[in-house]
Amino acid sequence: GFSLEAAAVAAVLHVLNHAAFKAALFMTAGIVDHESGTRDIRKLGALAKVMPVTAVIGTLAAGAMAGIPPLGGFISKEMMLYEALNVSLFGIDWLVPVVATIAAIFSVAYSLRFAMHLFFGRARDDEAHGKAHDPGVGMLAAPAVLVVLAVLLGLLPMLLAGTIVSAVAGAVIGGPAPLVELSLWHGVNLALGMSVLAIAIGVALLWRHADLLRWYAAKSHADARAMFQRGMKASDIAVRKLIVAIHRPSLQRMLFATFAIVLLMIVDGTGGGAIPLTGPRELLPAPFFAIAAWLLLVAATIAVLVEERQRFRALIYISVIGLVIALAFVYFSAPDLALTQISVEVVTILLLLLALNLLPKLPPLLSSTGLRVRDGVFAALGGLGVGGAAWAMLTRNPNDPISSFHLANSYSGGGGTNVVNVTLVDFRAFDTMGEIIVLGIAGLVIYALLDTTVRGAAGARLRSWQEDMPHSPESHPMMFVMSTRILLPLVLVAGIFIFLRGHNEPGGGFIAGLVVAIAFLLQYLASGYDWTDSRRRIGEHDLIGFGVLIAIFTGLGALAFDANFLSTAFDYFSLPLVGEFELATAMLFDLGVFSVVLGAVLLALAQLSHIAQRAARAHAMQEAEKQEDAS
Repeated sequence: GFSLEAAAVAAVLHVLNHAAFKAALFMTAGIVDHESGTRDIRKLGALAKVMPVTAVIGTLAAGAMAGIPPLGGFISKEMMLYEALNVSLFGIDWLVPVVATIAAIFSVAYSLRFAMHLFFGRARDDEAHGKAHDPGVGMLAAPAVLVVLAVLLGLLPMLLAGTIVSAVAGAVIGGPAPLVELSLWHGVNLALGMSVLAIAIGVALLWRHADLLRWYAAKSHADARAMFQRGMKASDIAVRKLIVAIHRPSLQRMLFATFAIVLLMIVDGTGGGAIPLTGPRELLPAPFFAIAAWLLLVAATIAVLVEERQRFRALIYISVIGLVIALAFVYFSAPDLALTQISVEVVTILLLLLALNLLPKLPPLLSSTGLRVRDGVFAALGGLGVGGAAWAMLTRNPNDPISSFHLANSYSGGGGTNVVNVTLVDFRAFDTMGEIIVLGIAGLVIYALLDTTVRGAAGARLRSWQEDMPHSPESHPMMFVMSTRILLPLVLVAGIFIFLRGHNEPGGGFIAGLVVAIAFLLQYLASGYDWTDSRRRIGEHDLIGFGVLIAIFTGLGALAFDANFLSTAFDYFSLPLVGEFELATAMLFDLGVFSVVLGAVLLALAQLSHIAQRAARAHAMQEAEKQEDAS
């Protein structure tokens, strides 16, 4: 821990010594316990008379741990004391050497107490002494070998440990192996004096051990066990109160705590205002349409807040926000992000429209005026903080952006000119695989959550809301039905086209999955769940499972060719009439992405679409069961 090369050498040597003598001591304790029937040192003594071989092994191991010459522990302890003299802590040169010497004193004291009180002196328990004897070779062999090593590490340190210590110390310091010179005699120096002092005081402590025990027993001292138990009880009570205060079943409280931490991190990242907000990057002039789009974004955001109790209107305003963001991606030449944003907006709005059918027309008031004011102030601060962070980033030039690597290696390394898609299915394929697994889990969670809403109190509330809602006289308008059926093959072809071109042009499996999901969403909306579901041949769970498995097996396939997991390969082929075209293994991985996206959307759609029908059926079955019971 001294961050010195020589200290690393001393530490490595002492770890080697420690492995020898400490393991031998543990085994010796086990032998004594096994042969005498107790490990209580207060009942043991004079075991050298009945266990001479064990006594030799244990005494030599204890001497090595105490740092008694000529054992190996003496060399490593003296080296550590010598290096402690070169360290200044808190500006005090003598602090570390004094602490190290005190530690060496107690090490000598408890090591010698182990050997002297266990193997020499008088027998304290006749029964234990009478039962004790040396075990067979099988139990003595391992500690004997270790003790021999502890002795040889002192007598022949360079022959036994020089090369090992040099190599390991080099690995510890992260550089070339340092020059190691190990010897039993280092000359007369301050470190030797510290070793002698430690041994002398340690022997004195052993000599006065009985008096020290009586003195300690006569003093009133704290009960460590009681202190620990009181501390644990107080900590447990405090943590429980904290959890109850923070982790209440309130989504508002959770969100407030989360965004409060985010805001504090933003403030901390700016150094509390010490770092200038605006960087040196030259600003660009804002064109008229950009200002107009920004004003539209602000107006739609304000409208969401004003109309937050009118869910349908708020949903429309949210879609305007998503559309403006998509236009911003188009303006900044990010067609992949624009396609993704628009597709996500369409899917999200359609699913939320279905979700509105399961909610009451007016949401309840969940916050008082004071809480709304507090949240509004905090939201404004959060918006300013995030906006300020974005401004700070946009007004600075990145030193070495990772995008330069992707731009330079997209075609040569991944075989595609669409950097975004190559990044998703090649450079960051492992990350994408994790994301589709999370997406699949999210779809299954939606299924599990909504599956319970048709029963109990939730089902009763749902039926009452359904009865109060106005219904269209025409459940499936003919114009809507026919137009969606004409659009279905066209949209499916467009989805396949977007999927196939994704490696070189804007598109890919994620966008294609969303586009195809929109085609199916329109069928469910126009023709109803039952009509559409009866014509579907592949289940949503199967799509999610297939997508995750094909993504994993695509990655495992690379291992068969001695490549890294999820590595991709590509080549060009020619066919008559078609001409030259490219095939990449990343297409299989992208197919997995497509399948999971489509499956997750359809799973959410299926639950939202027919939950009302299932609630009605459950109610009808309950009524029928009641009539049967009554009859």
